[in-house]
Amino acid sequence: MRHIVRARWLGAGVAVSGGALLALILIYGMGCSGVASTLMGGEAAAFASASRTEEKAHALEDRAERRAMLLEAYDSYVAVVESDPSGKFANRARFAAASIQNELVVPGGANYDDAVALLNEIVATEPAGYMASQARSLISAVRKNRVTIQQSRAIFDNTAPDADAGRKLRALESLHEVARSYESLRDYDTAITTYRDLIERASEWSQEPGDDLYKKAAQAQFQIGNIYFYGYHNYADGWPEFGNVIRNYPESFEKDQAETLLIRTKESLDAILLDQNYIRSKRRSKADAFIKSGRTVLPTEIYGVYGEQVAQYYLNIAQTWATDPLRNLPAAIKNYRLLVDELWSEMFVASDGMFQIGVLYQDNGEYNKAISAYGELFDRFPQSFLRGRAVYNRAVCYETIREFEIAYREYRAAVSLGQDTAFYRGAEQKVRQLAIDEDGDGFKFYEEQQHGTSDKDPESYPGAASLAAQASS
Repeated sequence: MRHIVRARWLGAGVAVSGGALLALILIYGMGCSGVASTLMGGEAAAFASASRTEEKAHALEDRAERRAMLLEAYDSYVAVVESDPSGKFANRARFAAASIQNELVVPGGANYDDAVALLNEIVATEPAGYMASQARSLISAVRKNRVTIQQSRAIFDNTAPDADAGRKLRALESLHEVARSYESLRDYDTAITTYRDLIERASEWSQEPGDDLYKKAAQAQFQIGNIYFYGYHNYADGWPEFGNVIRNYPESFEKDQAETLLIRTKESLDAILLDQNYIRSKRRSKADAFIKSGRTVLPTEIYGVYGEQVAQYYLNIAQTWATDPLRNLPAAIKNYRLLVDELWSEMFVASDGMFQIGVLYQDNGEYNKAISAYGELFDRFPQSFLRGRAVYNRAVCYETIREFEIAYREYRAAVSLGQDTAFYRGAEQKVRQLAIDEDGDGFKFYEEQQHGTSDKDPESYPGAASLAAQASS
């Protein structure tokens, strides 16, 4: 009778046979060998280090400290590019560096020109690749928002003081477009300043509570609160902004939204505080002194016999940060990291934390970071029952970023885990789809896709263009 081992933590619906688990460990063994390994050599280590620095920066509450650490991550990404401008990680590093340049708004504003220059390098070196398509999208967004800012600001600035109500409403709508464009560029300080300008002008122009100008002011005030909550993740400064919505705009739709949001946010923050207090109560003071001295500290030295309970509390905190109404992914990832780094011996919960980091990045569209996180799961928790799901998730990520050959092999690895897995049917379907050779030219669909050729034309296949060039010469 086949022995079935089931995951204990967040692995509902996932069953892996003992033989399949052994096969998985052989394929994705210690050190992340085989297909799963994309981090090879110094360049990969440097890129991973830069990513961790960026991850830590986003979790910092102090904005000046966050900016300083983001600059440190930026310099590290640039060093990856300079070490090998055409290497495997060069364009990933360029895109990450460009994203950082696009958000360095505290203080001094973002450097959009430098960001666009980095993105153009990606397009030039990999015109048909996934990173190039992402770069083009970001370039387009930056340019579009900057044009919107210029044109919409001009409409507002050219509105006469004695303009009619319709013209004034259009002016406020234009200023709102300016503010939203700054938000899209992640220039949050300038967005807030613009919203405050809108509120001030609306208060001068509004004739009565509830008119269209009043509604625009209420929307702007609510959006200021949103920036603090979901842009800066700053609840102390965001709270009074939502309070201003409730107090100053009682006739508005946003008033009820603000009240509900503050109630739900307080409940979530109170729950987090209770869990944090429990963790602090079980943490041994000597452990922090040992850590500061540079000594390696075991989980039992930090939390004694309470490791399993503390691990579950870290998991609860991270899950609360990640979900509505907080949606604070940096804080969620930070707490999953604390769980993984401090309580790695609690394998079931710690491996779940590592897995959830990958899921958060994947759901947020940061597929390269998700791939790295799943790879870290393979490295640090080689016997985790979540490894099978991580293999499948990585395959999805690889397919999304157009790494079809690797995706095909990872889907095959997922299929090899057996029909008892929740992802078996999806993986098997992908294997069949990617292995089709519709035009009969000997190249499978995933090979055609990887090289940008057609699987419907037997004359279009990898290497056909170079062979034609040689024949003509």
